[in-house]
Amino acid sequence: MNAEALDDELTALGFKKIVYNSDTGKTVLLLSNWTVTGIDNAGSEQAVEKAVVVHVTK
Repeated sequence: MNAEALDDELTALGFKKIVYNSDTGKTVLLLSNWTVTGIDNAGSEQAVEKAVVVHVTK
């Protein structure tokens, strides 16, 4: 999934703290250029106030 599309979905669900970690250590600036490779604690309930950590690659 494209990181920008995931960001739109998470924002629509009410998440405000979304952290993007690249697999190469590069800074993630333009979300549309990145592909999601994983999300920490995927499938578990999480309060919208907590940060969501998304792993991405180019």
